[in-house]
Amino acid sequence: TAGVSLQVDDRAATLDRAIALARAHGGWFAELHTSRVQLRVPVAHARAVVEELRTYGDLVGRTFASANLGPQAVDFESRLKARREVLARYEAVLAEASPKAIVSVERQITGVVAEIEQLEGQLRVLRDRADHARIDVSLSFRERRAPTRDGSSSFAWLNTMNVADVLADFEHGYRSRPSGARVPVPDGFAPWRSRRRFQAVSPDDVVFRVRRAKNKPVADLAYWRKALRSRMEAAGYVVVAESDISASGTPGVLLELGAANGQQDQAYLVAVFVRGRRLIVAEASGESTRFRAHRDAIVAAIEGTSL
Repeated sequence: TAGVSLQVDDRAATLDRAIALARAHGGWFAELHTSRVQLRVPVAHARAVVEELRTYGDLVGRTFASANLGPQAVDFESRLKARREVLARYEAVLAEASPKAIVSVERQITGVVAEIEQLEGQLRVLRDRADHARIDVSLSFRERRAPTRDGSSSFAWLNTMNVADVLADFEHGYRSRPSGARVPVPDGFAPWRSRRRFQAVSPDDVVFRVRRAKNKPVADLAYWRKALRSRMEAAGYVVVAESDISASGTPGVLLELGAANGQQDQAYLVAVFVRGRRLIVAEASGESTRFRAHRDAIVAAIEGTSL
């Protein structure tokens, strides 16, 4: 058995890496939670897996222990052999038993068979423990301070890019500018529309909105791409991924971010498109584990938007 405790920037991504590592070594995951995972890997690969896991973040703690299961295995095997011998004797008696004795002998056979099945199950579990190490991986978010809300950008619209405002808009009503875009509702979401504004929310509190901002000063996508990433990193967000995206033939940038929100990890997805003197901004946010289940549907809705 082994244990690894790490501080990381993105717990969800690290859990995925840990599971992929176990599978690459012929193992699997036995339990999975928001901040921890239990891996099972062949014993011969256990130390290599632990050494690789420790590179996935800042190592907080590590344990490694082994136990000799041989005596337990010998005990189970000897008891199993004895009960099988008893079963064989009962079966021999059954073959020659009188009609009155058959019911009594069958009752004894049923009891012995149940004992044999229990011992066989215990022996299988023991052999699995001997063949596959258990590695418990626990993760904590490296940075627990929430990102700043306003930022320090000289561009007004960039300072509005934050999780706090997205969540506040859903709590207190519409405050963002209508985008004029036609946005399909992501699978699993309920829409809120009013005068061309678009917002949607899932039953597990993942939120999605599309709004517009002024392209001021007028700049192209390449410029805003760099400025957006720079501002979000300066505000305290962790950039998880950056990629190209398009909607109705208009190229855009897709930024996937992570942030602390109290004791939970918050995902924040942002897409920006340049349309002349205006920008179309799509934003989605939610607790990271729940967000992952909706991420593809949100991206598909953004790509299906008519700008």
